[in-house]
Amino acid sequence: MIKLLKQAENKTFYWEVWKDGRALMIHYGTVGDMGKTEEMKLPLLKKAEKVMNELAEVKIAEGFNQLDEEELTELVIQYSYSENEMQTALQKRHIVEDLMNECLGWTGNGSCDGGDIGSGTANIFNYVVDVEKAGQTVIDELKINDLLEGAKIAYLNPENEKYIVLYPEGSEFDLI
Repeated sequence: MIKLLKQAENKTFYWEVWKDGRALMIHYGTVGDMGKTEEMKLPLLKKAEKVMNELAEVKIAEGFNQLDEEELTELVIQYSYSENEMQTALQKRHIVEDLMNECLGWTGNGSCDGGDIGSGTANIFNYVVDVEKAGQTVIDELKINDLLEGAKIAYLNPENEKYIVLYPEGSEFDLI
């Protein structure tokens, strides 16, 4: 997969391409929005990687830049559980991980990087382009899927390495 970003007009635009069988999928839009997806059949005898790089070169010439994963912000979703609820919490963690890959990926705003469980919390780690838009997307998706209750959502402030709570407002957040 190749993912590119471009800042313009107080917006961040994304463009990405990946191989899907004998076709390339091209997905683009404004970070935080679902965007559009186009399918491009691979020409015979052409390697997907070569075609993807050629398409990316055109976008780079238009002002897009390669996504620098070091610039992404860590956004964590956390659920607390009791000792006897660990299996249920693990199942919930896996459901939320899949949901985050879908909703963040299709809005061009990042992806889920897995999670952990133990010491009474299940944590789902995501890396996002735009924290405010990602926070709203995450809250909306969790609400739609009846997974918002009991969730804490916070992001890591890169300046002081402390977590800032997005949801619920006024709550404390410790990454255990």
